[in-house]
Amino acid sequence: MIKSVTGKVSFVLILAFSCFFALGIVTGLLGVAWPSIRATFTLPLDALVALLASSTLGFFLGSVLAGQLMLRSGVATTLMVTNLLAAAGLFGYVVSPGWWVMVALGILTGWASGTIDTGLNIYIAANHGVAVMNWMHACFGVGATVGPLLMTTILAAGLTWRIGYVVAALVHLTLGLLYLAARDRVAIKPIAVPPTSSTSVSQKPPKPIQTLKLPIVLLSVLLFLLYTGVESTTGQWTFTLFTESRSVSSYAAGVMTSLFWAMLTLGRIVLGATADRVGVERLLRLSMIGVMIAAILFIFKNVVIGFIAVALMGFSLSAIFPTLTADTPKRVGLRHAPNTIGLQTGSASVGFAILPGLAGILAQRLGLETLGPFLIAASFLMFLTNEFVVQVMKRNRASESGIIPNPLGD
Repeated sequence: MIKSVTGKVSFVLILAFSCFFALGIVTGLLGVAWPSIRATFTLPLDALVALLASSTLGFFLGSVLAGQLMLRSGVATTLMVTNLLAAAGLFGYVVSPGWWVMVALGILTGWASGTIDTGLNIYIAANHGVAVMNWMHACFGVGATVGPLLMTTILAAGLTWRIGYVVAALVHLTLGLLYLAARDRVAIKPIAVPPTSSTSVSQKPPKPIQTLKLPIVLLSVLLFLLYTGVESTTGQWTFTLFTESRSVSSYAAGVMTSLFWAMLTLGRIVLGATADRVGVERLLRLSMIGVMIAAILFIFKNVVIGFIAVALMGFSLSAIFPTLTADTPKRVGLRHAPNTIGLQTGSASVGFAILPGLAGILAQRLGLETLGPFLIAASFLMFLTNEFVVQVMKRNRASESGIIPNPLGD
């Protein structure tokens, strides 16, 4: 629970949660909208890679630079500008005359999303616990649940997919204006500074390249890439798999896609509240085992099993990203935490593009039924990477206790 929360902080948290809700809506729209976008611009199945790549480039840049931008401009100003730019990019989707205009705008929307995502992750990790982090990311799941249902309703009514992006743009525009109205009142330090003794020399914050040299950070970067890849591949391709390969109705497939994001949300609410009691290491291991089981179920073509696979995948994935993010200061130390969170979020954006893009290429050449084996391989790699992270953490902690020399970190 949040203790002793002032009205100002409560307002900041409401805006933070609302930003993640907006990010979720945009993410949830694309999976259902993609077949219609393809038809509008006469595109092949794997053309989605171009949009994912451009938005990933922008997201990565926004993620890496978010911490420094918030320190220089402040929390409210940064989030005001990025929400307004996100709205502009999404309105650009609405009026795009051609596919490559939409792809180019992906850089802008990606940069805004990356800055919002990373900036708020840094703030929550520094000032709140695992539960608050999970609740904020649960708001992303709420938005990502609403997104497919919204787009499914719009398309079922015979309307254009562009209307869905009008709604998303208006949400970001509203948030930008709220931050504009509150920018003089919201002045909360986004990054906690590690305490120093009176005799210690003040250290400058490390550069991202210095942080990236730590083996524990490299493994964490890979872990986030794989996690987001599995999540986005499931979210982006479930609708297409079940409609185009398994002859499921658009309505049922849209509900199935929303179910994935709904279970992602439910899991973050339920598991986030129990993370401290269960233990971070155990929670992550059990979650990743659940992801592997869900991936195996995707192989079966039965519709009921498909619903179970989607639901289990969403619930199992739910706590991984926010729990790892909230635990970052403990894994790498407070000094390296802001850079690490930015690098992790940036690598997650790369996973968001690369893995679904690769899945699309395989689907184009070998068929959509390659999605199941693809998810199995990616989830197994994620599990192994997490186990390596745990081992490096134990070595680092033992080294800090003076038990063994530490060849794996500073």
